[in-house]
Amino acid sequence: MGYAGTARAREDKEALLRNLTILERLGCLTDDGMAQLRTGRAPTITRGPYAGDIASVDHIIPRSVAPELDERLYNLEFMPSKLNMRKSDGIGQRQKALAREWAGQGLLSAETAARIAAM
Repeated sequence: MGYAGTARAREDKEALLRNLTILERLGCLTDDGMAQLRTGRAPTITRGPYAGDIASVDHIIPRSVAPELDERLYNLEFMPSKLNMRKSDGIGQRQKALAREWAGQGLLSAETAARIAAM
């Protein structure tokens, strides 16, 4: 089976739309921000309490906890760099819920999901 129509494709699409919304709310979709994104650089946040910071890509479920999700698009999202540094490798209710969901879709191993649930 190909990629289209798979659980991974659906989760990737959701992640792309979520990240677009995040970037817009942070004010990163300006001409300058888009130019930065097109060249692989982090855009500067222009709105809200993190204005002046850069948007960085965060692993929702940290790679130290789930290395199998390291390069999965659905596990990545933009956030202010300062907030990302504070988050570190934390596991909260959101990460636990996503681990259960992704394991149920076959996108995360049952063993890793169980380990996350126990954290």
